[in-house]
Amino acid sequence: MRYLFTNFCYPTEIHDVVKLFFNDVELSDNSSNAQFTLTEKANGNIFVYEATAEGKNNVQSVDVGEADELQATRLRKRYAKLAIYNVLTEFSGKKMPWGSLTGIRPTKLAEQLSREGLDWRQTFTGVLGVSEDKTSLVEDILRTQGDLRRYKTGCADLYVGIPFCVSRCSYCSFTSGEIDRLKKYIDPYVEALKHDICTTIAFVRENDIKINNVYFGGGTPTSLSAEHLDDIMSCIDFQPVEYTVEAGRPDTIDRDKADVLKKHGVQRISINPQTFNQSVLDVIGRKHTVSDIYDKYELAKSYGFIVNMDLIAGLPTETYDMFCHNVDSAVSLGADNITIHTLALKHGSALKEQNYSGASDVNKMVEYSRRKLYSAGYEPYYMYRQKYMADNLENVGYCKPGKQCLYNIGIMEEISNILACGANAISKKIISPENRIERSANAKDVITYIQRNDEYIGKKFCLFRGEK
Repeated sequence: MRYLFTNFCYPTEIHDVVKLFFNDVELSDNSSNAQFTLTEKANGNIFVYEATAEGKNNVQSVDVGEADELQATRLRKRYAKLAIYNVLTEFSGKKMPWGSLTGIRPTKLAEQLSREGLDWRQTFTGVLGVSEDKTSLVEDILRTQGDLRRYKTGCADLYVGIPFCVSRCSYCSFTSGEIDRLKKYIDPYVEALKHDICTTIAFVRENDIKINNVYFGGGTPTSLSAEHLDDIMSCIDFQPVEYTVEAGRPDTIDRDKADVLKKHGVQRISINPQTFNQSVLDVIGRKHTVSDIYDKYELAKSYGFIVNMDLIAGLPTETYDMFCHNVDSAVSLGADNITIHTLALKHGSALKEQNYSGASDVNKMVEYSRRKLYSAGYEPYYMYRQKYMADNLENVGYCKPGKQCLYNIGIMEEISNILACGANAISKKIISPENRIERSANAKDVITYIQRNDEYIGKKFCLFRGEK
């Protein structure tokens, strides 16, 4: 076990950087037994960071000058992380594709740097250690998003959470439950969710908030029956600009459910293979066949839905050639959107508990997907990063021209207010002019959500009224 000591007031930020290089690192309150240290010294507006790693050291300084409190905090974090990253790069001989960046949204950082009057591309590559390849990816995404990145005042998106799945995949850490084990809670949950949605829609009308996009996520919303889906969706008595339902598991989609989605004006759905290799589907517990993927894709296209397909790079037993087959298969089908996820080994997932160490060639997989999708005419239109991602990589959504999912751009770039209904759903409000986010989270578990539904609804409304 290695130890990190720091007197920096945001130790988690520094810990995240160290864990890019070494998994077995814990924070220490004693510098004498720590292999890695970072110290912060302040002299007026100038902050100096000295990082050490067993004989190696790196020093960075930043003058926060006239920066406001939020910007000063960002600058201090940025240069503290850079100091520890640089010394660990020298110590280990390894460089990370995203350099010292640990944040979820590199595109948002690019915009922040531009607002600071900096050349964000040069700062990425010349200061923060981001590779030319990843910098180019950010540039492509910003170009694809274009004017869609603009925040619209007086508007929000509506998120509806369905926290049920037909089975739990081994890589999944979401707080969703297997629907067969939770049957007795389905009817009460549906009633609570309907109350939440109807009350929220009444609230937005009373407060002149325009709902742009509606997104049903989960879990797997289509794990519910067609009757339950129809009951819930009947609460949404308007046609949004964009209406999306995650039907991610092919074994949950049938003609009756497709009829319900079409009846209520749904435009986009997900049919997520994760892999087109049956042996891998079996290993990760997907409980459906490769044939199901093809059959349900054809069903969805017969209804005219825009279809997204998710694939995961780094699944157990899947080789580089097998993953290339996945990408080729999704492209051959002609999916409108293809999202390439890098496997993240998160706490709570079966793979993490089984100590799965990940595939050795994930970077090659991700690079192949990018080359293949670019050559097939797809454009990258959103990206996000997570902790514990293999090879410190990223998740990227690709689309055919003009097929961007507006909700995904809004939530990933934090340019949309979110009114969220359901268990484990989080409402988000952008506070101007600081451009910060305040949140109101519902209960993660179904039972607490049902029991305290009105309490969570009240907190959500207080957030949007600006009340404490």
